[in-house]
Amino acid sequence: MTLSRRMRLRLLWPASCLLLLTGCWSRVEINDRAFVTAIYLDRSEEGEYEVSLGFPLVNRMQTGGGLSQAAESQGNPFTIVTKKAESIPIAVRKIRSDLTREISFGHCNVIVVGKKMAESGINPILEFAMRQPDFHTNAYLMVASGKAKDVSYLTTVFERLPSEIIREFAKRRVTLDTNVKDFLEASALNGGMLAPMLVIGKTKMLSEQGKLSTWVGTDGAALFKDGKMIGTFDVKEMRAGLWVGGKMKNSMISIKSPTDGKIVSFVILYSKSKIRPVVTADQVRFDISIEAEDDIISSVSDIDINDPSQIAKLQEILSKELKGRIETAIKKSQSMKADVFGFARYLDWHYPKVWYKYGADWGEVYSRCEINVDARVAIKRTGTERNTIIRYQKD
Repeated sequence: MTLSRRMRLRLLWPASCLLLLTGCWSRVEINDRAFVTAIYLDRSEEGEYEVSLGFPLVNRMQTGGGLSQAAESQGNPFTIVTKKAESIPIAVRKIRSDLTREISFGHCNVIVVGKKMAESGINPILEFAMRQPDFHTNAYLMVASGKAKDVSYLTTVFERLPSEIIREFAKRRVTLDTNVKDFLEASALNGGMLAPMLVIGKTKMLSEQGKLSTWVGTDGAALFKDGKMIGTFDVKEMRAGLWVGGKMKNSMISIKSPTDGKIVSFVILYSKSKIRPVVTADQVRFDISIEAEDDIISSVSDIDINDPSQIAKLQEILSKELKGRIETAIKKSQSMKADVFGFARYLDWHYPKVWYKYGADWGEVYSRCEINVDARVAIKRTGTERNTIIRYQKD
C-alpha cells in the first residue's frame, strides 16, 4: 500500500462520519417562540372548553427584568389569549393559528381550573399535559372559586406576571403545592386529591392610583375523586393536608390561654409526619405521627411563660388542637369516600398484596379505615420578651 493511499483512507474515515451529522433540522429559534407561563381553563355554558394561555411579552421587558421606559406607556408585559373549542388541543391549535410565534409549554408553571370545569372533570387537561413533550408535570394545579380566566386579570404589584404571583402561593406554602404529577399518581391508585382554592375579588389599590383592581388570594381546598371536584375544605381543613404531608412551615396558630382564655399565638418552625399502615385479619388501619416545633410570637394573656408547667399546658393544648383539626378533615374525606391524603400510596408500598386486594374498591374501604392521629407540639423559644407587659402591669 503506497503512502498516498494510506493518507486517502485516513481522510475518508472522518469524512464519512460527517455524513451522519444531519444537523438540527427541526430547530425553532428562541425569538420565534411564545412561552406559556400559565393555563386558565373553563367550561362554557354550551359545554365547550375555554382555554386561556398567559404569555410574557419579552419586547416590553428589559434584560434586567424590569420594564423599559418605552414599554411602561404601552401596558402590561404580558398578555392572555383565549379560544373556545370542543377539546383542549383544538382550542390550543386555534390560539397557535393567531400567533406569529410557535407555542412552547416548557415554562408553564401554573394551571388554574375554573370551578365548573373542576366539577365536570380535569382529566382532559391531565391527558393534554402528559402528551406534551415539553410540558413539566411539576406545574402547580389550582382551582378558582369562579372562572379561571378571571384570575388572569389580577393586578401585578410585587411580581411582573400573574403566574408568578400564583406560583409563589404554593412555593411559600401559603396553600397546598399540588401539581400535575400528584394528580397522575393519585389516579393510578384510584385515590383522591386535594387542590388549593383561589378566591377573586375587587378592591381599591394605592399602587394603581386608588383604582378598583382585581386581587387574588388563597382559600381552602377542593376535594377530587375520580378526577372530579366533589367538595371543599375550609382553611383549617386545608392546612390539615399540609400537616399530614409534613409540609407545614412558617405558619401561625393561635390558642386560648389556660389561665384567662386570652390569645397566645405561635409560629410553626418545623414539622414532620410519619404514616404507617397496619394490616390485621380483616381491617386496614393507619397510624399518623406528627411532630412540630413552635415559637411564641404574641401573647395578650397573663400566663407566666417562664413557668415550665405553664409551657407544658400550652403544648398540651396545641397538640390537642392540631389533632382535632386533622381528625376533622380526615373524617370529612372518609364521608366522601375520597382518599385525598394519599394513604393508598403507603398501603401499596408496604403491603402490595393487600393493596391488590382492596385497590379496586379503595374508596369504600377507606371510608371504613381506622385512622389514629398522634400530634406532639414542642415550644422551643418564648422570645426575648419573656412575659407580656400585661402580666407586669398586673403584678
